[in-house]
Amino acid sequence: MDSPDKTRHLPAEQAAPDSTPPPGPYLPALHAAPGQMVMLESGRSTAFVIASGQRVLIGRGPGADLVIYDARVSPIHALIERRGPGWLVTGLDASNPTWILDPTGRRHPVSSELGLRSGTLLVGGCQVLLYPPRTGA
Repeated sequence: MDSPDKTRHLPAEQAAPDSTPPPGPYLPALHAAPGQMVMLESGRSTAFVIASGQRVLIGRGPGADLVIYDARVSPIHALIERRGPGWLVTGLDASNPTWILDPTGRRHPVSSELGLRSGTLLVGGCQVLLYPPRTGA
């Protein structure tokens, strides 16, 4: 019997090409172990393994890598990139923002680029959990 919890590896062709990283507040080295991104939606969880340098476009439109069917989510809503030991999150729709939860559970809009080691994002009615890579095994 299949569990509602799944782990997926996004295809390698979605990995960002070798290029100069865009300027931003948090730009660690691109070479690091993969991290894990977990999407929680409607009581189900789906885990994705994201390689360093890989980008995931979240939205409601056909061009999104991770599609969230929610009217509060824009066709192209947010970009998440694995970078070094953490993540680079870019909110792409200021009128309908992606939110980051602080340690107390309060939400703050991601209005441009935000570098973080781990965290919980709110995208429409969906939670996206970002975990750093595991170290030493």
